[in-house]
Amino acid sequence: MTVVGYCRLSRDEDKENYSSIEEQKRIIKEYASTRNWNISDDDFYIDDNVSGYTFNRPEFSEMIEKVKGGKIDVVIAKDLSRIGRNNGKVLVLIDEFKNMQKNLILVSEMGGSYDVLNDRDDTIGITTWFNERYVKDCSKKTRDHMYSKQKTARLIMGNYYGYEKVFKDDIPMLYIIDELKSAIETIFKLYVEKGYGFQKISEILNEKYNYPTPSAYYRRKHLERGRVYKHKVQESWTKDMVSNILKNEIYTGTLITHKKRTVNIRGKAVKLPKEEHFVFENHHEPIISKEIFNLAQEIRKKKKEQNTSGTNAKRDYYFSGMCQCADCGSGMSGIVIKRKVNEKGYDCSKYRQFSTKACHCHEVKEKDILIHLKEFLKFTKKQYLKEIQNIKIEIKQDKKGDNKHKLQNKLNVANEEYKMLVSQKIKELSSANNELQKEIIENTYKELEEEKMNHISYLKSLIENDEKKNAEDKVQKLKNAIDYFDEIINAKVPNRMILQMLIDKIYIDRAKIICFNLKTDIEKLYKI
Repeated sequence: MTVVGYCRLSRDEDKENYSSIEEQKRIIKEYASTRNWNISDDDFYIDDNVSGYTFNRPEFSEMIEKVKGGKIDVVIAKDLSRIGRNNGKVLVLIDEFKNMQKNLILVSEMGGSYDVLNDRDDTIGITTWFNERYVKDCSKKTRDHMYSKQKTARLIMGNYYGYEKVFKDDIPMLYIIDELKSAIETIFKLYVEKGYGFQKISEILNEKYNYPTPSAYYRRKHLERGRVYKHKVQESWTKDMVSNILKNEIYTGTLITHKKRTVNIRGKAVKLPKEEHFVFENHHEPIISKEIFNLAQEIRKKKKEQNTSGTNAKRDYYFSGMCQCADCGSGMSGIVIKRKVNEKGYDCSKYRQFSTKACHCHEVKEKDILIHLKEFLKFTKKQYLKEIQNIKIEIKQDKKGDNKHKLQNKLNVANEEYKMLVSQKIKELSSANNELQKEIIENTYKELEEEKMNHISYLKSLIENDEKKNAEDKVQKLKNAIDYFDEIINAKVPNRMILQMLIDKIYIDRAKIICFNLKTDIEKLYKI
């Protein structure tokens, strides 16, 4: 027979003077010796600094898999809270142990030891409820504490490239890192004064400067402190790094907190609207003036608007990046065709670079491509209008279907937990010795049942709303997809953003025959 011990500790519990890992091991070993079982240190599964609310714990998951695989017969833990603090999941786990005829022994539970296979579980449901209440109460206190600190600028989440976070009297302060200050100033200068884009700036940083990237710098600091940096390190600058720096108010001396909030225990953080943010002007020494920062944001906004209008100088060639030589496969460059009047056009880039040694002249006017495109779209619209109108919601089946599947799984689990709750209540009522005990049990389970039923109703409403939203989205998005054809057909100046969404490639051969290849992934049309 294989007997193992399980220990768990989270840091919030440690502050409340709960048993340490070593103390838990001692208690388990002492109990095992009374049963003539020998448990060595290698027979323990330990999750240190892991919450009991989640069952997704490395050591715990490995242990349960071995129990299910028949490799472990008995699991001993100090008490039920070490196993978990999620009421429904713990009750289901106890039932699974019984069904597998595997034993779970809790050394210090309900005034003594509790043996899943041999002892009655008359009040185990109340115990699991109190355990869950504890972790929920801790979570609420933590959120309230964080909110209070965010509101008074006493909590600064994460790191900011260019600043060092130093605590003074338990209050975090930001101080400029001299070796990184120049990197921030250079990025803003290249963007505001030189007019370079994110990609161009990242290339200049990589070629001409020796500034460490954010992740490379943080890794270096971790190593200096004898710590391991667990995140991915990007040695070269990227346009996303540049973009993130250019849009961050922190470099003007302004700190903004309360940008995100977690709704549920272990839940994902959701972004909060700007009106709920806490803004602290002149919080620390700025690297960039507010005037330069605001100018950078204006430029970002204008570039974004220009990139969707198709009328600005940088997007002067409607089909740049879309045209491809049908003979050699290289891209076609925007050119000026000099005849009586200079006109925009395209030609094979290899031909332009290497002449007839590489390819041939494919010179074609842009206005001719536009004329051909409009005729092509008219024909395509007639051929596929009916098909587009009949596209079903399965277009987004992967995303929506997965979401619905996840919600249904959660609903199934909630229903099973509710059944276990009712079953446990019946057991405890049947073993009650007097009316007072029955009243206590009824009142305790009433709140549990109401909470679980509310959760079930909430999941059902999410599933129904998800289906309704899918149907509404389908109608609107299909109308939009059809309208984009007409917008290009009727426009004197085509919208480049729509062109990019519609067109995959425009192939032009030596005879100047133009062929259009629309993007087959029509889902991208819906995201415009």
